[in-house]
Amino acid sequence: MSVGVGLVGFGAAGRQHAAALEGHPAARTVAVLELDPAVDVAGLPRAGSWRELLADPRIGLVSLCLPPGHRAELAVQALEAGKAVLLEKPPARSATEIDLLSSASRRAGRPVGVMLQHRMRLPAAALAANWAVPAVTAVLEVSRFRPPAHYRRAGWRSDPAEAFGGIAAHLGVHYLDLACQLLGHPEKVRLAPSRELAPGIDSRVTGHIEFRAGATLAFTVTAESAVRSERLQILGPDGGLCIADGMVTTQIGDTEQTLPTVPTPELRRMVYQEMAEAMTTGRPPLRCHLDGARPVTEILTFVARELAVAS
Repeated sequence: MSVGVGLVGFGAAGRQHAAALEGHPAARTVAVLELDPAVDVAGLPRAGSWRELLADPRIGLVSLCLPPGHRAELAVQALEAGKAVLLEKPPARSATEIDLLSSASRRAGRPVGVMLQHRMRLPAAALAANWAVPAVTAVLEVSRFRPPAHYRRAGWRSDPAEAFGGIAAHLGVHYLDLACQLLGHPEKVRLAPSRELAPGIDSRVTGHIEFRAGATLAFTVTAESAVRSERLQILGPDGGLCIADGMVTTQIGDTEQTLPTVPTPELRRMVYQEMAEAMTTGRPPLRCHLDGARPVTEILTFVARELAVAS
């Protein structure tokens, strides 16, 4: 039997979730909660209220496709109502929020997952290799153009308290998270002067991260270039890994491997498959678990704090 999903919010993220669930063998959309009556929910059933959605016995999983500002509070309420929770990225605004949600998940006995779907690109051999050593160095560049109006218009995108930042938190988060999955926990973050399109809303972030085990990462995330690029290169004494625009190439020991690019919508479907399995087994999702988002959340929290100081 497939898991019933309640989608909360039907902006860009909500529509992506709905598309991922269409025809999914393990999960299906039961209802959408979208408070703006002018928003078209693509013919899906609408929930009348948050209370109604939580009371619906057909819904086992609540997907919070909302800005991060008040998402943690709603996630706790969903867990207390006996629902599993899937969080859009960025999944939290602080390590404290992750602790709060992890504790609520344990009390409720319901899993919490994160829609950091690019984790699904990492091959098992790359996850099993030891990249968290001092000799490992990595470079990350993420470029996706966003016009200034994207962040300056009225609404949550121009409010740092709701948005938790700009391009780093809402696009760079994916590849920064991938780096953390392989390199471990960040120890020190240093930033070059960032650029903002609105106070606290970054359009370019460049920096250097030292990880606890000694690996390093130099990174740039920008919304100001017309060139679209997503590239993470990791170089170690025993091999390397490159993820470039979705294509994964690894060299581990004497074995080289190139994996075909998996479309992002398919990666989202894989996250829902993991959530369905987690709800069946009672264990956290295998890859898209909440606790694994602590390192990238700490990086983004540092970026947000530095932007606040600069503003």
